[in-house]
Amino acid sequence: MWLLVLTIGAAVLIVIVTWGDFRELTALRFAGIWLLFAGLAIQIALEFVEFDADQIETVGYGLLMVSYAFILSFCFVNLQTRGFGVIAVGIGLNALVIGLNQGMPTVNIENNAQGNRIEKTIEQTVKHRPETDDDLLGVLGDTIVLPEPLDSVVSFGDLIMAVGICELVYYGTRHRRRGANRTQGSRRTNQTRATSTPRRSSTRSRAPTTRPS
Repeated sequence: MWLLVLTIGAAVLIVIVTWGDFRELTALRFAGIWLLFAGLAIQIALEFVEFDADQIETVGYGLLMVSYAFILSFCFVNLQTRGFGVIAVGIGLNALVIGLNQGMPTVNIENNAQGNRIEKTIEQTVKHRPETDDDLLGVLGDTIVLPEPLDSVVSFGDLIMAVGICELVYYGTRHRRRGANRTQGSRRTNQTRATSTPRRSSTRSRAPTTRPS
């Protein structure tokens, strides 16, 4: 949660400092938006559905990977928009470490009521589980502890996604020369028509002229 708040704050600050226009964000168009909604809906549902211990790494794990497939597909169909490439890398890293370990390896650290760092017991859920020495690519798990007093741990994938979101917002708030684009488009159309129209050949006959000797 804290990383999301920091990311939004950083994106807003970047736009203000670089004189961007937030109104330009309304011009962004995304393809396959249903893929994103489907993936997020599955992940939100998994937060509220309680699975038996023997179902976490079977049914729950399968649904979680399906949700990542939806979200990554959404990123791939929008790669032409600046920022989605970086976001896809971050999501892919999280999906990779979760897929290899059937859950996101998570460090057992939190803040107590006094703001001091203490160890806590990580309960295994569909998405998270305690880190172990046998984790595959465990360095990609939730092992980065945010500075105090933020009670949050994040992954490298989360940080990369944050950079991608800032990039998306930055380029999305740049002014677009709509009038210039229309002019250039009309010029190209006129040039295309001019080159595609064949020249009319003269039909006037050229009869030889004879002069009296």
